[in-house]
Amino acid sequence: MCGICGLYDPGEGSAAGGNDALLAMREALAHRGPDDSGFWSEGPVAFGFRRLSILDLEGGHQPMRSADGRLTIIFNGEIYNHPELRSELEASGAAYRTRSDTETILHLYEQNSDPAVLLRRLNGMFAVALWDRGRRRLLLARDPVGVKPFYYWLGGGGRLVFASELRALLAGGVPEALDPGAVMEYLEHGFVHAPRTILAGVRKLPPGHFLALDADGMRVEPYINIGDEFPGRANGASEFDGTGVEDAARGLESRLAAAVRRQLLSDVPVGAFLSGGVDSSLIASLMRRELGRRIPTFTIGFSGVRSGLDESAHARRVARHLGTDHHELILPADVLDRVEDLVPSLDEPIADSAILPTFLLARFARESVKVVLTGEGADELFAGYARYKASYWSGRIQALPRPLAAGAAALLRTFARGREYAAVPMATVRDWARTRSHCSRLSLKEICRPEFWEQGGVRAWTPWFDPGELDRPHSLGRAQLFDLRTVLCDALLMKVDKATMRASLEARVPYLDPGVVGFAEGLPENLKLRRLKGKYLLRRVAARFLPPEIAWRRKHGFVVPWEEWVRGSGHRRIDELLVESKLSRQGFLDIERLRTMRRLLTQGAPEGDAGLFFRIIVLGLWLEEI
Repeated sequence: MCGICGLYDPGEGSAAGGNDALLAMREALAHRGPDDSGFWSEGPVAFGFRRLSILDLEGGHQPMRSADGRLTIIFNGEIYNHPELRSELEASGAAYRTRSDTETILHLYEQNSDPAVLLRRLNGMFAVALWDRGRRRLLLARDPVGVKPFYYWLGGGGRLVFASELRALLAGGVPEALDPGAVMEYLEHGFVHAPRTILAGVRKLPPGHFLALDADGMRVEPYINIGDEFPGRANGASEFDGTGVEDAARGLESRLAAAVRRQLLSDVPVGAFLSGGVDSSLIASLMRRELGRRIPTFTIGFSGVRSGLDESAHARRVARHLGTDHHELILPADVLDRVEDLVPSLDEPIADSAILPTFLLARFARESVKVVLTGEGADELFAGYARYKASYWSGRIQALPRPLAAGAAALLRTFARGREYAAVPMATVRDWARTRSHCSRLSLKEICRPEFWEQGGVRAWTPWFDPGELDRPHSLGRAQLFDLRTVLCDALLMKVDKATMRASLEARVPYLDPGVVGFAEGLPENLKLRRLKGKYLLRRVAARFLPPEIAWRRKHGFVVPWEEWVRGSGHRRIDELLVESKLSRQGFLDIERLRTMRRLLTQGAPEGDAGLFFRIIVLGLWLEEI
């Protein structure tokens, strides 16, 4: 795991003229790689690198060059099928000089320089930049699910600047100007969807895409479409063959165990985040079985909080059952009041207050290990969120005769809780997408200045995947796939990356292994949701390792009481943002109306207003940090 940055400047002279900017970018990434650093330039290209040493501690220095000097690479991430690829490459004559997975990418490129062919062979999480001197081609690529971030900016004269974090781009002189449309997306959803970022002109390379820059110009293309072309899914057909529940459970267990086995590859200690929920507990169980010894597990808890906010007791019980080397970080409840402390962990604004405890846990775990396995992705793949029940019932209601469907939908909307139910029955994926908005357009318009609303509010959200998919018939599987391509990669995975890498800790996500993803997407609905219990098949697998009260326990998220923070009257930092700050000077929000909103929130205004106000304050705090 590392931080990478670079620039391409086809103008007169060479990219070496930007050395000072590149060195500043590299140092802005120091937290991502405290163990080593590197720099290289040649002609129009220059690379910078910060390393967190995980594999081949002595030989994995970057930038790395091919034996003939034609290829140069910088790489952030891990290639989990590196041992198998290495054996294959050595059998075909490749001469390795290191044990690094980075060198494997070089040899694969030497074997076949077609980016799509090369990248589809990699099982891993990555952001990679490769310069081919012979073809005068720069190649940038991001992993299929978007575990690792990759940002770039195209300036005048064809100058391209790229990095693992937005802050590094800013350190390299990229303008700070905000994108009005992206700000509107953020205020509506709490994050910005790829390929946009919050900064004007700065793009986020979408998951499963590569950028190639050569004499023919620049192009950004997909090399894989998650959900349609994942390995193990021929022609988009389901890999699941409809066998019984036990056969399906065995199939899932074998794929998940293989993913855990691959992701244990490391030359440094590996542990696991353990919340006490089924997702992380199953990962810890499989790690324990694969290694045949005690594993380090890490949990965060809070004293003096209301019931439901502290799951450390559940994690402790799982740790005792598995016999792990368990580490607990128990903090006073007032830590959660300092939501402003989360901002240093944010590279881009993400309105998820759980980033603060995630960072605190990562910093705590880093005292013992360099790598952790986490449970991200399970809820999206196996329908773990309560909102998927609305999707499930929508499908059932759609199948009814029209008069019955109308009555059933009205009944469901009357008694079910959650904004998703208001959209039932959902005819298309677009209907599901609308439920992912956290506030109405009217609420946004009320707090925006008219000129800003004209700039940002009228722009339609355009996903990086085919917009035509939004008009396909709604189903539970398509709702899950939409979430996988949006909130998971652009918010949840980015939260984990920013929080853990701020602590110089590598986080790996076994549930997002291609084999697991492909298998999960092929499951019928009744193996995801059964008797209104989400993650049914996953729980069946977990029940083989864990007590029933853990395997079948109701889901509890990593909840932080951000609403109490927003409604509290004693937070000086909030008040300062509404008087004199970068937020107020931007001029796109009606600050006087925000002050009124703040006053009403302290008096008990509706929850929706609290959520919007929280997102605004996170944006304001982020602006102060850049």
